[in-house]
Amino acid sequence: MKHFYLTALLCLVWSIPSWGQSAKISDILTCDAAKTTETAALTLSRSCTPLRTSEAAEQDPKVLTNLPADAEILKQNLTALYPGDCSTQATVIASDLVEYFIGNTITKVQTIVPGGCSKVKLWLADLDNIGTPLYSEYVDCKYDKVVELPCNVKIDKAINLLVAITMEYTEKADCWVPIVPCNRLSAWYMEDTSTGIVGFLDYTHMRYQLYGDENLCYGYYFNCITEGDAGFNEYDIKVEGVSHTRAFIGEVSDFSIGITNYGTKKMASTKFLAKMGDAEQVIEHDKPIKFLYYANIKSQLPTPTTPVRVPLSVQLIEVGGETVSSETCSEDGSITAVDPKLSVQRNAVMEEFTGTWCGWCPRGARAIELLTEKYPETFIPIAIHTSDDFSASEFDSHFTTYGNGAPSCTINRLTKGDPYSGSSEHGGGNLGITKDIAYVSELPCEATVQIKAATLDEDAREINFTTDVCFSIDSETAPYVLSFVLTEDGLKGVQSNYYPITYGDNPEAVPADLRDFVGMSSKFVMDMDHVARYTSGLDGQSGTIDAPIVKGETQTKNFSIDIPSSVVDSKNLTLIVLLQDSDSGEILNAARIVPSFTDAIDAATTDNVQVSAADGLLCISRFNGNVSIFNAAGQKVADTMVNNAASFNLAKGCYIIRTSNAKGVSTLKVTL
Repeated sequence: MKHFYLTALLCLVWSIPSWGQSAKISDILTCDAAKTTETAALTLSRSCTPLRTSEAAEQDPKVLTNLPADAEILKQNLTALYPGDCSTQATVIASDLVEYFIGNTITKVQTIVPGGCSKVKLWLADLDNIGTPLYSEYVDCKYDKVVELPCNVKIDKAINLLVAITMEYTEKADCWVPIVPCNRLSAWYMEDTSTGIVGFLDYTHMRYQLYGDENLCYGYYFNCITEGDAGFNEYDIKVEGVSHTRAFIGEVSDFSIGITNYGTKKMASTKFLAKMGDAEQVIEHDKPIKFLYYANIKSQLPTPTTPVRVPLSVQLIEVGGETVSSETCSEDGSITAVDPKLSVQRNAVMEEFTGTWCGWCPRGARAIELLTEKYPETFIPIAIHTSDDFSASEFDSHFTTYGNGAPSCTINRLTKGDPYSGSSEHGGGNLGITKDIAYVSELPCEATVQIKAATLDEDAREINFTTDVCFSIDSETAPYVLSFVLTEDGLKGVQSNYYPITYGDNPEAVPADLRDFVGMSSKFVMDMDHVARYTSGLDGQSGTIDAPIVKGETQTKNFSIDIPSSVVDSKNLTLIVLLQDSDSGEILNAARIVPSFTDAIDAATTDNVQVSAADGLLCISRFNGNVSIFNAAGQKVADTMVNNAASFNLAKGCYIIRTSNAKGVSTLKVTL
């Protein structure tokens, strides 16, 4: 008999915090039935049975929900449940919606409870404090039809509200969930209670990519009926953002405006005013927008004729023929004009999402091998593991934001897709990811980044390095940041492999690049390279690029980072520096280097400088240029220009001395 514990959670991906809270989730979701020992196997049907067809129901302003009232309800099948099993089905209603209902009380929760369960518990919780539910009661209800379960939750602040039903089973039953086409990103959340491993199946991706479903998003059928003076407005359009775009000087710039209708009435028309310097343009959108649906409005403006980055402001000026206030309805983007003669090719950064438990992930590792051979100088891979022995918690949020499950990848955070076949927009076919790389490499790029020197001190377990960043534009502001990643090669792990199970009788159905996986076992020892071990922050470190940015000027910076304890062999490390656009989030360019080792010395002489140390005094001679000194903790203790000679009084310890001038950069380790 197969027993499992399954949680189906349909949620707003951008509203979900790190799933490091899985232990708390387990505590609250556990029902009275015994815990199970086998991992859940989720099987989705290719078609959904309508439970209720579309109806012309009006959106009730007192109902807290992320679903349109006039949409059909569909029945999505999962695997069967058995006696002793426990299933929790839940959704997250994000704080941007809950905020409208502050002061109201949720008195009922409307949903559909699948038949066959013996006990049903309704519970609500703040996603950030899930261990202490706001409400939790066992209820009696009818099955397989819309029911209203009694509730009593006062909304006193904007939270990410988790709404759930937990069901216990004493006999075998079909397992299914009621879902509604909507415009909110969704994912199935699963937990294996025997191992504590949690993970996501991107339901949107599965329906849209695999089955050709015309509805991009689905939401779980939960409506919270409230009492009070608060609620949704009838008409409520919000500007969600304006794009940050790049184009070559003198050309037309394509840009986009994102808007969402938070009002219960369908919005017929909107009008905007876009401004870039002295250029203005009125933009009209006359297509109706339903409740909580999003529209991406595209338009154009002439690009500046000089290489420069300038702000682009967009103001909502009219909704449904009525003028709106300009004080709260504007958003800013930017247009970067790049001289085609100075534009450089971006290095392609693949952030691959993988795991040893994932039976299709060997194709991601193979793709990295092939791409490294094809683009030896311009391809930079980062293998981000999740829920296995090689995972690092600082990458968890990145998996949620950019991953489409495993295997998946992003190229410079501009495309999302499979690491072998690529994205649906640019890729496709055998090693179709090369099409995504070609797309990214041809985009205008206004900056280069280089790692001038990187030294690794094994004793202090730190890497010291120097970066050069040079822009081909002018900009009064500096909306750019650097972030640093360490990857490690030469690791070994036991990798799951679905290819022999699925294609053992038909290996010809597998691309030739991957066919050898069919002849391997379902689990095999695999070399793990490019494994992400450390990041200084995937969104970058503020202050690493200075304003104003001047065309042609190089910004040189010195940095030091500690080697994490998870690293097995520091000799197998690669340092990656990412230059990011902090407004758009994309990786503009990147560089990598294998750090060289430094040896402890009491004195040294190079072609550029003579260094000596004794009795707490560090002496530098025969040198004209910049001197930076770092202690063992990576803190900079001195940074000055030296004219021929200088001395520094320092406490006892180990120091890294970095010198730079026209002759080059030197890095030495000195012991006092």
